[in-house]
Amino acid sequence: GSEMCIRDRSYDSRDEMGELCRSFDEMKQELIHNKQMMWELVENQKQLNAAFAHDLRTPLTVLKGYSDFLARYIPQGKVSEEKMLDTLRLMSSHLDRLEQYSRTMKGIRSIDELPVHREKCYVSRIEDEIREIIFPLDQIGDIQVVFSVSSQTNETEQVLADSSLILEVLENLLSNAIRYAESTIETILTFEPDNETLVLTVHDDGPGFTQSDLQNALNPYYKEHRADETLSEKEDPHFGIGLHICSLICEKHGGKLSIANSIDKGAVVTASFSCKND
Repeated sequence: GSEMCIRDRSYDSRDEMGELCRSFDEMKQELIHNKQMMWELVENQKQLNAAFAHDLRTPLTVLKGYSDFLARYIPQGKVSEEKMLDTLRLMSSHLDRLEQYSRTMKGIRSIDELPVHREKCYVSRIEDEIREIIFPLDQIGDIQVVFSVSSQTNETEQVLADSSLILEVLENLLSNAIRYAESTIETILTFEPDNETLVLTVHDDGPGFTQSDLQNALNPYYKEHRADETLSEKEDPHFGIGLHICSLICEKHGGKLSIANSIDKGAVVTASFSCKND
């Protein structure tokens, strides 16, 4: 009887062996379910940790840019007291945002839980906040970071947006662009009034995306390594988490992320955010 029970799942006798077989089957299903849940928890945690480590890079670079700026120009007497106080205020607001982001990341179990807090603000305010990130990045290294607003954009337009998430995406995109650019990164902000969408485009003059990048770069943990990278960069494996996170954030904000190669040279990443009152 016991051999038959093990072989035949649908053993349906009402005796104890039948009950035992059913209990074992239920227990097995439960174990499979628990294992699946544990795996998902661990995966989510891994993704959160990778995202957090990745997302710290640019705000820290921004702060370094501001401190480099002050260290370079204060001794030369080129920074007015007003400019110095203004720069310190900006550094302070970046630290506040970093602190806020740390708290948010600590309170969620997966990227899917990242909250979206939309509020009404002028396009010009988002533009100012972008400039506050671009300026210090332009102070570091020999890569020029240029920012412009497209001619079709009305800066006095009001939008419903979570500017901290938009800046989070921008910082991630700039972080990637800085790694690959040769000399220039161009960022363009556009507001499309017809479909109430904010669009950020980041274009670098680096080698551009490979075929493999174009197919896989938005997947979590996609390695952005190339054959020509030096050993020191390989020793510090960089998860392709950045573009994946950006893609998720854009979707949460009713938009999407798309990647392409420019006709002239380099990679072009476009992030859109719906600002509709839905």
